[in-house]
Amino acid sequence: MKKIFFTLFLSLTLTMFAQNQKNNFTRSIESKHKKTAFLNKKYISYDINIQFGGKHYMKGTIVQETGGGKIKITKEDGSVIIFDGTNVYGKGISAKAKAGARFDIFTWSYFLGLPYKLNDSGTIWSNFEMNTWGGGKLDSGKLAFQSGTGDAPDDWYVIYKSKENVLEGAAYIVSFGKGKEAAEKEPHAIKYNNYKIVSGIPFSTNWTFHLWTLKKGYTNQIGEVNLSNITFPETVSFTIPKESEIINAPK
Repeated sequence: MKKIFFTLFLSLTLTMFAQNQKNNFTRSIESKHKKTAFLNKKYISYDINIQFGGKHYMKGTIVQETGGGKIKITKEDGSVIIFDGTNVYGKGISAKAKAGARFDIFTWSYFLGLPYKLNDSGTIWSNFEMNTWGGGKLDSGKLAFQSGTGDAPDDWYVIYKSKENVLEGAAYIVSFGKGKEAAEKEPHAIKYNNYKIVSGIPFSTNWTFHLWTLKKGYTNQIGEVNLSNITFPETVSFTIPKESEIINAPK
């Protein structure tokens, strides 16, 4: 009986310790990034310019609900992608670009909202430790997801924060359309740079993308995203344009 009691006590203690680690790590980032103030805004809008592999990838405007849900991308070429909270719709999207359109609607909005999504439903945290990032070591934690969470529940992130609790970046895999095993062969990292204050809330306006290993941290740069014209509009229309079609997740 004593052995059973001790085992239960130890298990409970370890669970509480892990929960405290998670709360201390995630809450400190949320506080630094003014999560409450951000969520008190209904919508956020920003212009985005994406370059990858030295080539232009996408330029346009993204509008999203701050609390998650609806998202709209209006591209420079006039094409539109909308997530209405249930389905993804596209207008002016070629058949070849449909998979990429669904990736775009969720990925860039997620990177923008990452400081506020650390405690979303379905998140699983582990591996709180110091790891290499740039020229030193930073506090980090591994973020994974329960089965059935989003389009790519096999994705994982290693989140890095500074001593001041600023979100410095995240390593990640993209299993969307190719599976976890293939994605883990080439993990990438996003590095958040050039923070600016908008309505009292800090936003990184320059994201650089890099190759990454846990031992070395981020290495060679492979892409860059620049944000501008960050605003909090009072009203936004997410009306599905005529002649739009549903863009389903890849099987």
